[in-house]
Amino acid sequence: MWSTPDLADISLVMKGLLDQAISTSPLKTGTPPVLASSKIKVSCDSPETVRKLADQCYLTLYLLHIGRDPYWRNSPVAGPRAQLNSAQPLSLNLSYLLTAFCDGDFATEQLAMSIALQAIQSNPIMNAATTPTDPMWTDVPDGEFVISIEADTIEEMSRLWQAFTVPIRLSALIRASVIFIAAPAVIAPPLPPPSAANLTVGPRPVTGLPGPVLAVAYGQQAPPVPPGAALDPATVTMGPPVAVAGLTPAAGGNPALAGSSLAILGNGLDQPEAASVYLNAPGGVLWDVTAWRQGVIAAELDLALPGAYADPAVTPPPAAAPWPGLYEVSVGRGGVARSNKVTIAIAPRVDGVTNPPMLNPDGTGLYAVTGGGFAPAGAVSLAIGTAALALSTAAAAAAGNFVIGAGGTTLSFMAPAGLAKGSYPMLLAVNGIAASIGWVVVVV
Repeated sequence: MWSTPDLADISLVMKGLLDQAISTSPLKTGTPPVLASSKIKVSCDSPETVRKLADQCYLTLYLLHIGRDPYWRNSPVAGPRAQLNSAQPLSLNLSYLLTAFCDGDFATEQLAMSIALQAIQSNPIMNAATTPTDPMWTDVPDGEFVISIEADTIEEMSRLWQAFTVPIRLSALIRASVIFIAAPAVIAPPLPPPSAANLTVGPRPVTGLPGPVLAVAYGQQAPPVPPGAALDPATVTMGPPVAVAGLTPAAGGNPALAGSSLAILGNGLDQPEAASVYLNAPGGVLWDVTAWRQGVIAAELDLALPGAYADPAVTPPPAAAPWPGLYEVSVGRGGVARSNKVTIAIAPRVDGVTNPPMLNPDGTGLYAVTGGGFAPAGAVSLAIGTAALALSTAAAAAAGNFVIGAGGTTLSFMAPAGLAKGSYPMLLAVNGIAASIGWVVVVV
């Protein structure tokens, strides 16, 4: 079955079948004999139009009549009824008048009809394999319909030709079925222009920014705001805040890292009221991180996080990314958030992971890891597989302990005594935000 919004597609496909049959036919006509393809031309125009042309033989395939297919007329609907009946297909049978006309050359005229009828008889099912070079199959590679030669009496054909202004010529009725007319797409009313800025983290790739793209979540639309209304009172109606569950370790998401990029989707982000970008710990003060913003478009906010971590209470952004944890992002102006807030997770970063990612001990059994965001030390947890390690304040790590280096950029640890030899994933988290699994610890 083929569903199309334009019946001309069916006519062009059938014309392609006849063109293919004539161009590949070995039959010849005339004196001296020449190939049929040099003297026969296929047209989909009305039969009387080619009577004015006497330069060659014309084979016309004219769509003459359209009728409802009785067997598909009461087909079950595919879903609930809509205002436009797009749930039930419009099934049609198409009747074509196939005629041949060659003024003063009955042999070529009958040869053209012979080639056409043989092609229709040999290819009763039209699909992409029937005429593979026809571009019409590109949009519907799985579509198909049936064509056949109709059996009509001479009386019926005579009454049919009374509709034309030219004498009857060699002709046949061709039927194409079942053809479905595609329902028109419902045109939605135009949306009003945005009057408020609104954020949500979305699954869209970011180009031109360093590091991996790490944002995943779902969209949210703000309720309408009357034209001319002040945005400050409207801010409270733009929630609830979007908690990005996809970024939490329990959900298996990928939080943002220092030095990575973040895509945040929304609307109205190019308005003056959304000129500044703010970051804050839940319930904390706003930090202006507008310097992280990469370009300004209405539907997307791209942020490039600084490459280093620091205590936000001592060195607030944008000088560095804050320690790992959950933070809220919003846009606004003048130190005031004028949008809803979205929650993002900033994770610790592990650097220098090799391929294969085997982390081997030194001669003393000590493992060394470099990265960033291993702070505050009391919020760092480390495990080798299911074996949890304890934080140590000593200068060097002992068996079953780990030590954080200055600045939170290094850590070292030793495997617990008695741990079986083998390979274990290194599981690192800060403030409950897990780092991406990188190193595989080799216990020897």
